[in-house]
Amino acid sequence: MVIRIGSSGIYTDSMLKLIKLPDLLSVCNALFGFAAILLVLEGGSTRALKTALVFILVATIIDGLDGFVARTVESSPIGRYLDSLADMVSFGVAPAVVAFVVIKNFFPLTLTYTQVVVVSAFCGAYIICGMLRLARYNAKISQQNEFVGLPITGSAILLASFMLLAVELDIPCCAYILVILMGFLCLFMISRIQYRKLKNSWLVLISLILFSALFFFYAVSLPLFVYPAAIIVALTALYICSPVMHYLLNRA
Repeated sequence: MVIRIGSSGIYTDSMLKLIKLPDLLSVCNALFGFAAILLVLEGGSTRALKTALVFILVATIIDGLDGFVARTVESSPIGRYLDSLADMVSFGVAPAVVAFVVIKNFFPLTLTYTQVVVVSAFCGAYIICGMLRLARYNAKISQQNEFVGLPITGSAILLASFMLLAVELDIPCCAYILVILMGFLCLFMISRIQYRKLKNSWLVLISLILFSALFFFYAVSLPLFVYPAAIIVALTALYICSPVMHYLLNRA
């Protein structure tokens, strides 16, 4: 692909010529994240919360498909940046907004002003740490087999699937657990812990089956979606903790 650059150093091709198929998937990713935000801001009902969380999980699948397509077809010069911007919307801002509403709705008592500030601080910290994680990823072009710090997609998967379980099952102390979970995810995202990229075809297949089952059961209004959601929570938590567990076992 030839990109023409004018004398001022600015691309002279139209935006439509710059955008490729992976970029369209990134746009879809961002739209699902935006739809999740609109759903919780519009009403905040239990059904709206669950649908918003499913939208975030759908966005993670689109993000994975985006990466696969980008490796197999011609990519655009704006692809990397567009992907990170979409991830920021769907896996940074959207989970934080939904988490704030979930905590507010499921807190045993009405939140005081101080508690609202604390919850807002945790949600804001999640967004900032996600932003820093994406910026570091874009700065380290040479990462091949490992990520430095927890990928924001993995963080969003755990957060969204846990909230989906919490809302559906009305888990006791959900608000407290969620605040603590967000704090740990913030630390993991900005840490120097190395996470392997999941390229195993069996792992990809299992993930697709679990997510497809969750989406299907939710679409037909069957509460069975809690089972794949619980497995997703367990597997994602195992992935997040695996480098730490490996380090501790080697030291023992």
